[in-house]
Amino acid sequence: MKISEKNIFKKEWLLIVILLLAANITRFYHFGQPNQIVFDEVYFPKFATDYFKGAYYFDIHPPLAKLMMAGSAKLFGISLPTNFAFKNISQTYPDNSYKFLRLIVSIFGVFLILGVYFLTKELFRNKWPAFLAGLFAVFDNALLVQSRVILTDIFLLAFGVLGLTFLFISRRKRSFGLSWFVFLILAGLFLTAGVLVKWTALVFMGVAGLVILFDLFKNKKVKIFLGQAAILLIVSALFYFAVFAIHLKSLPYTGDGDAFMSSRFQSTLIGNPLYGNPEIKPANLFEKFVELNAVMYSANAGLTATHSYGSKWYSWPILYRPIYYWYYNNGNDTASRIYFSGNPFIWWLGFLVIVYWVFWFLNQVFKKIKDPYWPEVGFILAGYFGNLLPYVLVSRVSFIYHYFPSLIFLIIGFGFFLWKYFKKYPVLIGAVCAVALISFIFFAPLSYGLPLTEPVFNGKIWFSSWL
Repeated sequence: MKISEKNIFKKEWLLIVILLLAANITRFYHFGQPNQIVFDEVYFPKFATDYFKGAYYFDIHPPLAKLMMAGSAKLFGISLPTNFAFKNISQTYPDNSYKFLRLIVSIFGVFLILGVYFLTKELFRNKWPAFLAGLFAVFDNALLVQSRVILTDIFLLAFGVLGLTFLFISRRKRSFGLSWFVFLILAGLFLTAGVLVKWTALVFMGVAGLVILFDLFKNKKVKIFLGQAAILLIVSALFYFAVFAIHLKSLPYTGDGDAFMSSRFQSTLIGNPLYGNPEIKPANLFEKFVELNAVMYSANAGLTATHSYGSKWYSWPILYRPIYYWYYNNGNDTASRIYFSGNPFIWWLGFLVIVYWVFWFLNQVFKKIKDPYWPEVGFILAGYFGNLLPYVLVSRVSFIYHYFPSLIFLIIGFGFFLWKYFKKYPVLIGAVCAVALISFIFFAPLSYGLPLTEPVFNGKIWFSSWL
């Protein structure tokens, strides 16, 4: 039987394969370059090496991503450079172990693409908006950059997206059946894992809470709601504590993080001047857990320093303030740079789509007969603004990468918009995807750190050719 092109693309597995190929090619092209510290790689690889020494460190973010990096390195017999001083951007790494840590990040960058696909499909019960959202996630330059360096935002996003996916799958299962419990537990684990990377992942938990509250008001099934809430809360609390317990047990020795902690905490660290002091009652594991979280919260709230690449929340949707991640002068009138900047076509047009969905949703609220997808659009808007608007009240310095959770919901809303209104015009959808790809390719040299011809005028980069 002859298989037509149209029938081939009805196969979902082919769409998933296309996304996987595109994700792997973009995430692993030019892999390992540069062999120098890029932006906040001055912090996270160093934290991972501290687990090899067992030396206590302090970070304002929870420890899961750093634990995963260190644990994976130990599992595969990779030795991290414990004597290397992570001091400056553009500092050359002493060996190739940094590639392993970047490999882990890039793998999660691929997981994120799959997560966007499956979450969108669960929301709208159709593979095509999911495929479009997956493509937009692949061809966003900001997500690409963050998937190639040793930073932690990709872990946060992948866990949050997959957690919501499992929650939506559980809603399709028979209540209190085995699969219902399994997917709810997975949802709790993955949503909590996101929070254990950075607390900003609470937005995904917030959307999850909104979903089960919506089901309660829609179906009036209190027993199911209480079961969902209990499972999610219990799983989240136990997992959250367990990861911190592993973190604290893995750092028994004194380190450069001691100064942030109380005397009782320091007295538990081997090698600290207060260790074993009979006048001090050492803190137990639970007390150390509580204190560490309190100090992390205070440190986050107390960040008052400014940064040349800091930006305000209202500037993020229009890409007003990208971040200069890395620079290297190659000589011969060429230089390599990595800029953290999104794909402007996706960010700008996607933001207009979000504005449209706001008015569309408000209109649906007052209709007697509502569009069948209005709750799902509401969840997208809740995720987008639930991440963005709290920064109105945040006084500490913030950066454009704090927009990431909102961007994920924007991408999903963008994909659904194209499918809902233009599915009868596949050529037009193809044109939009083509322009997104062209924009991605145009800015790709600044995402990969490829050499570009000079000159640089007034702080703005003008490049005439790719080398």
